[in-house]
Amino acid sequence: MFAFIACLQAMTWACSSRSTAAGVPQPPAADGPSVPATTPIVTTEPPSSPPAATVVRTESGASNCGLIAAPGDPVATVALIERVDPSNAPHPTNESERLLFRQLYETLMRADCTGRLVPGLAASWRLDGDGHTWIVTLRDGARFSDGSPVTAADVRSSWARDSIGDELQPYASRLVESIVVVDDRTVAIRLRSERVDMPLALAHSDLAVAKYVADSEWPVGTRPARITAASDVVPAIPTSVITLARDSGHPIRFLLARGDPRDLLDSAVDLLLTRDPAALDYAGTLPQFQSVPLAWQRTHVLLAPGRSRSSPSLPEQARQLLADDAVRGEARGAEGPFWWRMLTTCEVAPVPPGNQSALTPRIVYDASDAASRDLAERFVGLARASGPTAVTFLDALLPDRPRRAYQRATGMNGEPLAVARRLGRDAGYIASIDNHPLDPCRELQVLMEANRWLDPDTIVPLVDTRLHAVVRRGRSGITTEWDGGLSIAD
Repeated sequence: MFAFIACLQAMTWACSSRSTAAGVPQPPAADGPSVPATTPIVTTEPPSSPPAATVVRTESGASNCGLIAAPGDPVATVALIERVDPSNAPHPTNESERLLFRQLYETLMRADCTGRLVPGLAASWRLDGDGHTWIVTLRDGARFSDGSPVTAADVRSSWARDSIGDELQPYASRLVESIVVVDDRTVAIRLRSERVDMPLALAHSDLAVAKYVADSEWPVGTRPARITAASDVVPAIPTSVITLARDSGHPIRFLLARGDPRDLLDSAVDLLLTRDPAALDYAGTLPQFQSVPLAWQRTHVLLAPGRSRSSPSLPEQARQLLADDAVRGEARGAEGPFWWRMLTTCEVAPVPPGNQSALTPRIVYDASDAASRDLAERFVGLARASGPTAVTFLDALLPDRPRRAYQRATGMNGEPLAVARRLGRDAGYIASIDNHPLDPCRELQVLMEANRWLDPDTIVPLVDTRLHAVVRRGRSGITTEWDGGLSIAD
């Protein structure tokens, strides 16, 4: 804390001692707003897209996206440090599920690390004559991993709320307005975004296709892989094992570990995703491992009920100080442009919170997010500190609140967290959001549905975070995709 305040007082870059390694290519910028926006809004120029009204057929596979350039043996053991819940499949809720689910479930299209679209479950796609609907044809002979054929009706059923009705699941409706079965292998999909010339949304993990089987804990995917065991225990480590069998390649063991991730590096794992600084430092002392930084994916922000639009935001140097001295693990000061500040035509209407004098004097964060915890705890420490430097910093964080508004940091998850954020009765919330959403306008609408009182103009960007992939030397076959996810080759 004292070092942090000293750095704050000086406000110089000399306070930072962390170096930033170059990562893999950044994911493409967001495509644009959703209905009801009337003009395209993008943060940067999106990658080139397939021409309209033509059938697109591209080479399979991705180029120049290998995590490890040198050839080597396949990855056989992967360490996961977050909880994996089969009931969430195929829609991941954390990085561990994201990595595992990607090896089981396909999207209609794939996009490599540069945003180039390649076939996934679909073999081809074209823009219909109405200029708004994509006609997507499944690959010939597509099958689920249990051997049953994949039909267009299966794709629609995977996205539907009740499998047969017209209403889509919330995760699908964020990106898709409607899906209609044309024939056994063809669906007509209307995207919510007006930028329909770039159907990158169909490569989003929220639109992965799965079949739910009554007697199976795991939904069935369309990749030639399936879960064959989920109960083994690795000696000396509080770990369970999920074994992923593949029809055309080696099996992969996913170790679900609790406790210190450094123990996993001592248990012959080939791949570990982590932000934990102790684990990364330890990996740096082990010659058998190399650490590769992934793309910056998440921006942590402060949401404060009743915050005025005229309130000052944190300057760039202050954000970098937070990244250097408050957050454990690699972080940087949040870098703009920030997509929520560029959406001038999104139709969003915040609902003013209740009595501001009755706010609970705490800052709430997602208990499963270590960076959010670090930030919340630092803000509480600053609120308790004395001296002009802490006051100066809090003038930006709490311009409309007493200095003791952050008396404690409270971690929550699941429904309690959702209810707390929806009601907006706390002094502040630390949230983690995608810094390159596919559809910024729709993403903002979803954010405001979860925080009904939120005024987008009062969102305070804090820090960006990213993961590192710790890979055993001599292993290869890991590729990065457009959203920063990893695919492990057969």
